[in-house]
Amino acid sequence: MSGKVYTGGRVGHGRTSSVVVEVVEDGMARLLPSRLDLREHSVNLEWGYGIGGPAQLALAILADATGSDAYAERHYHWFKLDIVSRLPWDGWELPERQVWDWIAEHHPLRTC
Repeated sequence: MSGKVYTGGRVGHGRTSSVVVEVVEDGMARLLPSRLDLREHSVNLEWGYGIGGPAQLALAILADATGSDAYAERHYHWFKLDIVSRLPWDGWELPERQVWDWIAEHHPLRTC
């Protein structure tokens, strides 16, 4: 398992603000794909509340961390409620280890 860290922050203020969600791994950062190909709750990744953008972020994080689109689609709603909706509005860091701890505690990933 890698040492990824998911980070989210807001750039700008008010109507001109935008959201950036990155995955940092081995000192390199990349934007987190929103995974609109799986489901489209929102074109924006968001956090700190419980609908739309946070659902998209939960789906994207689970798909990225597990490498399983099917797992992400089955469990993102609970991950959104337990983790994403509680992330601080102004910015956050979520270590991949915390994602895997949530998976192990709530919805263990089963291999077929």
